[in-house]
Amino acid sequence: MAETREFSTAALASLSSGFTLCNFGDIHQAAEFLMGHPIWTHHFASKDLWYRMSESLRSQHPQLPTDADLEDVTKENYRERLAELEGRLGKVLTIKRGDGSTAKHPLDGIPADKHVITIKA
Repeated sequence: MAETREFSTAALASLSSGFTLCNFGDIHQAAEFLMGHPIWTHHFASKDLWYRMSESLRSQHPQLPTDADLEDVTKENYRERLAELEGRLGKVLTIKRGDGSTAKHPLDGIPADKHVITIKA
């Protein structure tokens, strides 16, 4: 049986839609559990990863919003839109832990023209 965990609807709706509805730390934590591996901050720039996260979430909870469902969200109205979502879906949803198949090396996805400093401890 797959490991499951509850996360806020705000974090999961943020992952399914690409619109930030809560603090990034909650989104990041949900993303790592959903995908089953660590996700470095710059990996969130990967459209493929976002697509896989959204697809995985929507296979478990088809009622979660897509980007098109929230295209009218603004910094002024996101709380109201989140309240609507929570009214329909509840404040938390349970998801299954991912299998880690989308894991990337920490340096993958860094633009070639950027400098990377590594520290060996």
